Amino acid sequence: MRTAALFSQGPIDLEIPMADRTESIAPDYFSRIHIVLVEPKVPGNIGAVARAMTTMGLSRLVLINPVEFRQEAEARWMAHGAGEILDNARVVPTLEEAVRDLALVVGTTNRTRGIWLNPIQPIDQACAEITAVARNQPAGILFGREDRGLLNDELQRCNAIARIPAAMTYPSLNLAQSVMVCVYELFRAGGEAPPASEVRLAGNSEVERVTHRVHETLLRLGFTSLPSEETFLRSIRRVLRRSLRLEQRDVAVLHKVCDEIDAYVDRRGGGP
Repeated sequence: MRTAALFSQGPIDLEIPMADRTESIAPDYFSRIHIVLVEPKVPGNIGAVARAMTTMGLSRLVLINPVEFRQEAEARWMAHGAGEILDNARVVPTLEEAVRDLALVVGTTNRTRGIWLNPIQPIDQACAEITAVARNQPAGILFGREDRGLLNDELQRCNAIARIPAAMTYPSLNLAQSVMVCVYELFRAGGEAPPASEVRLAGNSEVERVTHRVHETLLRLGFTSLPSEETFLRSIRRVLRRSLRLEQRDVAVLHKVCDEIDAYVDRRGGGP
C-alpha cells in the first residue's frame, strides 16, 4: 500500500512552520488588580481561575471563605502551572476585609437590572475603567458563588456592576469561564494603554465609613429611617457609589459637613 511504503522509508523530518506571533507582556500595574472570589465551593474552579489569571498576567487572588483548595489535587491539576497563585492566594473571612483597600470594586452579575443596583455596564467598559484606576491605585473584580452569584448586599458595596453579554436562552457562565472572559478583557484593555486616572479615589472602607457617618448625623437631626435603617443605608450607599466615584478629598468634605452639623446639634443641647 502507498501508506506502508511511505512509512517503510523511515522517519521523515517534517518542519511545520509556526505562525508568526507577537508575545505580549502584562503591564506592571496589573499587580494592583485583584480577582476576588466570594465563597467558592469547588477546588477545581479555584485552580482554573488561577490558570486564567496567569495566562493574562494577573497574580492577586483573594478568596472569601473558600473551600479547602491548597492541598486538593483537583485545584492543582486545573491550575496547570499556576500553582504559585494558589500558594499566594489571600484568604479572608469577610467581603469588607477583601475590598477594604481597593479604590474601585466592580461586581459581576448576569442580571440586567435591579432596584438597588447601580446601572449595569458591559464588561469591556468596566475593565477599561479598572485598568485606568489600577495605574495608580488598587482595584478589583468581585465574583460570586457558583450556585447563586453575588447577593444584593454584596453588589451594593461595589462601585460599578458589570455583565458579560450572552445569548439570553442561557446567559449563565460558570465561575472559571466568567473569570477567563473578564481577565481577557483586562488584558485587552491594558494593551490599549488607557490613560492613568489622575484622581485619588477614596478606598472602599473610606466610602463605607462616610456612608455610616452621613446616616448617623441625620439621626442626630431627628431623621427617621423608613422603612428601616438598613434600607436607608442602602440608599445612601447607592448615591455615594453610583457615579460619584468619590475622591479622598470628597470624603473629607462630607466628614467636614457632618462635623459642622454635629457641632450645631451639640450647641443646641444634643437633640433636634
